[in-house]
Amino acid sequence: MAATRLMALHVTKGKDLATCLQERMDYTENELKTEQKKYVTTFGCDIETANEEFLLSNKLYHDRVRSVRKDEVIAYQIRQSFKPGEITPEKANEIGYELAMRFTKGKHAFTVCTHTDKAHIHNHIIFNSIALDGKKKFRNFYYSSNAIRRISDILCSENGLSIINPTSYAERKNKGNFYRIRKMDKKKLEFIKDVENKVLNGKGAGYINWAKRFNAKQMAKTILFLQEHNIESYVQLKEITDEHSERMKELNDSMKRKEALLAENKKLQKAVIDYAKNRQVFVDYKKSGYSKKFWDEHESELLLYKAAEEVYKTLPKGVRPKLPELRKEYGEILAEKKKEFYEYAKIKKDMNEYFIAKRNIEILYQKDDEEIEKEGRRSRTRNSHSQNEL
Repeated sequence: MAATRLMALHVTKGKDLATCLQERMDYTENELKTEQKKYVTTFGCDIETANEEFLLSNKLYHDRVRSVRKDEVIAYQIRQSFKPGEITPEKANEIGYELAMRFTKGKHAFTVCTHTDKAHIHNHIIFNSIALDGKKKFRNFYYSSNAIRRISDILCSENGLSIINPTSYAERKNKGNFYRIRKMDKKKLEFIKDVENKVLNGKGAGYINWAKRFNAKQMAKTILFLQEHNIESYVQLKEITDEHSERMKELNDSMKRKEALLAENKKLQKAVIDYAKNRQVFVDYKKSGYSKKFWDEHESELLLYKAAEEVYKTLPKGVRPKLPELRKEYGEILAEKKKEFYEYAKIKKDMNEYFIAKRNIEILYQKDDEEIEKEGRRSRTRNSHSQNEL
């Protein structure tokens, strides 16, 4: 389990950029907190010269791209705190490095310093606001903190650590920042606890064989997916996937029917236009006594007219479709089809996640069933051998 927080590092009033960055780096790299820098890793920079490298990239960026602005952000810090007694410093540093790499996508230099001076092991990750290529600057986007928390939760789940069950903003505000941590066990859904326990219990010899058939990263995402969608049982998950599948089939069938109606409407529109444009040509052809010479001269127009007449013959007697009405009907059918398509696309996107979660849970529980069956066979074999010995 890890709590995360993203903080922008600004130039403090009364101090210059170099001083502010040096103070922050000195704190995170403190030898007493990192056990003589034993738990320090970096990317795109050297720990001994990280602050100078950050400053240089900032200077080059501001010289080439744009000048320094008021309240300039020189770097960003991610603080990642783990549950006491749940992780080693080595593993915490490894997870912190992976968190920084996934969040920055390897485009920004960063340092990861793991502090062990408190009961809870925690990481201080500082990444440069300027990209490694010196051309762009990191823009703190909306929900960036949520993105970091999600990546951190996935990493914790991948590594067999517990994750924090999310709560509403109102609950966090009323109970304080640590409410989610204190209340995690009480609020965690039993189904998710069971899934997590099965994953954690698999960390034995049998886990290696199971992992060959199962993607651990995908399982981490599945647990988070179950949490976020408040899914309390496999039965509920199956009901949702079945409902979505049925709705997708209904929408697909409806869109096919509308596609056929649109094709028929288009055919009628063409017939109305061809009939009107070539009616006089046919009248003249008739007056000519169906002259072969006239046919040769106006064959294309007459063929269009004949085709339109054939379409008219399929309509009820006396019905002559009007072009404005057909176009209005076409627009209404097309609008309904588009509405259904957007719903279909949304459900399909959701369905992929639901189906992956459903399949992963089935694989996880199938593993238990296989182990039970194997144990049953071994038990029957032992009983058989005992009876033979008697």
